[in-house]
Formats: sequence, structure tokens, C-alpha cells
Amino acid sequence: MLAQFGGHTSSFPCKYLGLPLQIGRTRRADEQLLIDKIGARLPGWKGRLLNKSGRLQLVQSVLSSIPTYYMTVFSLSKWAMKKIDRIRRNFLWKGSEDAQGGHCLVNWRRVCRAKFLGGLGIKDLQKFNRALRLKWLWLQWRDPDRPWTGFKTQGTPAEMELFRACTSISIGDGHRANFWHDRWLARTAPKQMAPQCFKLARPKNLTVAQALARNLWMRGLRRMSTDQELRQYVSLWQCLQQVQLDERQDQITWRFTADGNYTVKSAYNVQFIGTFPDHDWETVWKSKVEPKCRFFCWLLLQRKILTSDKIIWRGGQADPICKLCTTETESPKHMVAECSFSQMVWSLLAQNFHLPILN
Repeated sequence: MLAQFGGHTSSFPCKYLGLPLQIGRTRRADEQLLIDKIGARLPGWKGRLLNKSGRLQLVQSVLSSIPTYYMTVFSLSKWAMKKIDRIRRNFLWKGSEDAQGGHCLVNWRRVCRAKFLGGLGIKDLQKFNRALRLKWLWLQWRDPDRPWTGFKTQGTPAEMELFRACTSISIGDGHRANFWHDRWLARTAPKQMAPQCFKLARPKNLTVAQALARNLWMRGLRRMSTDQELRQYVSLWQCLQQVQLDERQDQITWRFTADGNYTVKSAYNVQFIGTFPDHDWETVWKSKVEPKCRFFCWLLLQRKILTSDKIIWRGGQADPICKLCTTETESPKHMVAECSFSQMVWSLLAQNFHLPILN
């Protein structure tokens, strides 16, 4: 076969399509190659000559995109994520690989939020990695003709729970849906409907068809000893009486897209459910001004402009008095709205553009 196809034999570890192949967990050396590839992009950019909005574009379009191919297949370790985040964070705030804590004006977790939630839209690597890897679980359901379908997918518990929370299953013959874990019964999972029964049940990885045959889902439930366990059992049993299996295959639907199909974007955004904006950030980012002005406005609303009061609070030395009015303490709010000089500037702008003057 090797003579006909021109191939060659090799041993693990090796590479295939640019990805490391080995038995067991990925090595730190393989992840270091990815980190070095990201760091190698910085010297030619002259980051110190770019403003923060320009660096933001490079972080979003280049630095955050380089590990995408790797993260589609492998779970990036926390060590590697910290190294990549350090490169992205330092370049954003200082334009180089080395930056101290004082240069980073906003918490990185907040920076990685979506723009409408008060962040800068930079990808959170952990959430993005999780969203990319859900593709394999989705393809295993929707494209069973692929050669690897049927093998066990190496998903982490967090990835499996996210996938099940984002999908619902229309039951058919019951040969593919997991009885306890999947959302197939009244749009929820039986383990959520009867968590106490789930703890007692064994085994926990039966398909729906296997569990309903001879009532195998009841195994282990004889150990019920509380009223709550009994009530959950009765409620689950009543729902199961309405289930009728047929010859159709089980069908899966992605709950967070209009057409019911999985997308990486929806899988990423769903992980921010429960996070609420504290300002009308969309007005800031959709305003028709230069990107650097929008970035400055974002920092201003975050109260992270390095005025004198902030410099003194950080332990630095600065004259606390405003240089424009020479009467009040310099602060972001004072510089923008309360300073007499600033008020005069706003009034002139309002007169030139025929806008109402705000007091």
C-alpha cells in the first residue's frame, strides 16, 4: 500500500494536516509552538505607533484567529490560554509583549465580553474553544455517514452539558437519544425533571429505546426512601406513558438559531446568557465617529481614563488640580462635563450644529 500511494511509515507523536497526533493528552511543547506563532506576529506591526483602536482590530482579526484551527480539534490547556491572553492583553494596552498591571486599564474578563455587554468583543478563548468543539457533537448527530461517526467523541463534561442545554430532540426510534441526559421529554432532560431518581438510577447512559424496553430506566430506583424521590418518580413515570416510539430516526434541533442548525457564533454567545449591559453600549459603537473616539468613549464610561485622581489613586505623582479651569480636582467626569472650559466647548459645538444646549 505504501508503494502504491507514496506514503511513509511514522511513529507517534507526529503531525497530520498541521495538527499534532499522539496517544494521550496533548503536550505542552505542541501548544508552545502555537504560542510562539502568535508572538511572532508582533514585532513587524510596530504596535507602539498604533492607537488602541488599531491594536484592537489586529487582536480581533489576527491574534484571536491564529489558534482557531487548533482549538477546533483540541481543548486548549489553561496554561496555554493564559500565555495567549497575556500576549493579546499586552499588545492591546501597550503595543508590545511586555506590559505591567498598570498599563491594563480594564479587567480582561470584561474586555472579552461582547460589545453590547460592555466589552470590546475580543474572543474569550475558553468559551470560544468550547463553542468550536461542539461542532463534532453536532456532526455526529446530523451527518452519520462520516467515517468517524460511531467513535466516542472526546468532549469534556462542560462541553457535553453545554451541547445538551442548547439542543432539543424529537424522539423517533429512540436509538440515538440518551435517556437521562438529552432534552427529549417535554423539552427537558429526565435528569432535570427527576434529579433524585437520576442519582439512584443505574446505568446512566442508556438510550431511550434501551431504557424503555422492559423499563430498564427503573433499575436502582428501588432504593427510594423519601417523599421527594417518590413524587419525582411518579411525575417522570406519567410523562413516559405518553411516549410512543416509531420507525423514524431521532432528530436534533439547535435551540438558539432561527433555522435550528448549529453555528459557532450562537454557541459562543449563549455562554454569556445571564450577563447584562450596564450602559447603552450599542449607541457608543454605532456612533459615526473615528474608531479611536469610540474607544475613548468606552474607556470614559468605564471610568478608566487616566486623569490625575486615577494616577494618584494608583500610587503615582500628579497635580490633582485641573489644568483647564485651575479650580477643581481633575477627574473623568469633571473633564468631560463639569469643567468650565469643557462646558464652553460643548456650548460652541451646540451653536455651530444648531443643537439644544444641555445644562
